[in-house]
Amino acid sequence: MARFIAHLVTISVGTVVYALSLHWVYAQLVTVQFAYGGFTYRAASPQLTIATIALACAIATTLPRRPSTVSHVVLWVLFAVGVAPAVLMSAYTGYLSASEALGASATVAAAFGIATLGTRLLDARAAANGDAPPSPFAPRPGASPRRRVPPGTVFWSICGLHSAMTYGLMAATTGISLTFVALDDVYDVRAAYREETHAYGLLGYLLSSQANVINTAIMARGTTRRNVPLIAVGALGQLALYSGTGFKTILFSFPAVLLVALATHVSRGRVRAPGLAYVVGPVVLMVAAALADELQGGLLWTSLFARRFLITPGLLTSVYVDFFDENPPAMFGRSFLRWWVDSPYDRSIALEVGQYLQPGGQVAANANLFADGFANFGHVGVMGTGVALLALLRFVDWAARGLPLTAAAMVMLMPSITLTNTALTTAMLTHGLALGTVLLAVAPRSGWYRPGGDSG
Repeated sequence: MARFIAHLVTISVGTVVYALSLHWVYAQLVTVQFAYGGFTYRAASPQLTIATIALACAIATTLPRRPSTVSHVVLWVLFAVGVAPAVLMSAYTGYLSASEALGASATVAAAFGIATLGTRLLDARAAANGDAPPSPFAPRPGASPRRRVPPGTVFWSICGLHSAMTYGLMAATTGISLTFVALDDVYDVRAAYREETHAYGLLGYLLSSQANVINTAIMARGTTRRNVPLIAVGALGQLALYSGTGFKTILFSFPAVLLVALATHVSRGRVRAPGLAYVVGPVVLMVAAALADELQGGLLWTSLFARRFLITPGLLTSVYVDFFDENPPAMFGRSFLRWWVDSPYDRSIALEVGQYLQPGGQVAANANLFADGFANFGHVGVMGTGVALLALLRFVDWAARGLPLTAAAMVMLMPSITLTNTALTTAMLTHGLALGTVLLAVAPRSGWYRPGGDSG
């Protein structure tokens, strides 16, 4: 009981510090420079501020104290990067009234609670009954022995074929370069890349999955085995993709997956980092970015790490609620129900909301999975998204059973982060969430650690 109470206190304190840091960076730094882009601010009442922080703390306490499965890592990442900003920022973005903000925050919190509490309840029931789902490669009871294709062959065949298609198409279109592109020059590179992908649409799908899943899977294998050449292959692959596209997310994916590897490393039977680390990490990131900008002058690092990575998902949740409170729901009419539902919009939802956010512009306001749920079916859609997320996470845990947590977490990190700025279905089909799950299912269950080394 004492340990449980200590966990509640520490995670609540950590969440409050996160909330105050996020508010200060947004109110004092971001809105000053980016109000023209829709980053508006309106001071919230103390009651509303306390209510939203209390909701964020309540969600945090439902998360596992020390992640032990890949679904636990995904949930902590989603909370820190997408859910907490959405819940906290609705109070002061200026797009919602006090009652609307509280309702939106409560709905997102409840939907995410379905995923967190559902995951923990199912984990506890499986542990109590001893009926944890078997490994995808476990033989069925009573099945006769038969020769199988080694899972390592399937794993490396997928990685090799996907890499050959991605880099082959890049070589034939945009070209391949390992020249590091300065952050100030990425926009020209990005514009050239987008011109090419209009003509070769397949490249966009391949490149996203290559960056988010294939290269990180290669680095995961190299990291757990301490195989420097494999790590270098994955890192150079990411550099080639960054140099050809200018997408900064690809550049920073390398340190991100290495940090997750450290956080999930198992030592003496315990995962090294507690869940609190996933809340403290963004706070350190915001503070470090603000200090770097203070020393350097300007707002480059705050814009890059705090505004793009944490604040935008929270802001766009409020914008989506504001827009679809006044306009008809999309009802997936431009998604997987487009054959049965006539969409009330001529453009994609992201472009419609972007036009509302910045009239006359061509902004694609891609929001997180819960904002997308609201766009399609209102508050009911948000709750349905929570149920869908729970189902997906159970399948991911089944696919990863028998794999080291470090390897599985590295593979699923970047697809999980895409859920903070895109719909669940889009993340699955376009950004590697489905491919990552398949790779976990076919990955070899042995050979992840050097003989005689740390077995995890």
